[in-house]
Amino acid sequence: MNAPHTTPYVKRRAALAHKMNAAGGGVAVVPTAPERQRNRDSDFPYRHDSYFYYLTGFTEPEAVAVVVA
Repeated sequence: MNAPHTTPYVKRRAALAHKMNAAGGGVAVVPTAPERQRNRDSDFPYRHDSYFYYLTGFTEPEAVAVVVA
């Protein structure tokens, strides 16, 4: 099994925390998209939230990333 390289995601979260610190600190709560049924006739694959994936590289539904600065 090939796991994604985590370094870019760690750097992106660190950059977000740095910008938050520069603005006085805070907490960023970033949820991903929930699973949704579009219609009853077809099953569509889960589509993760692009912003969440950019920060975490995680593609599971119902997840939350919390960045504290």
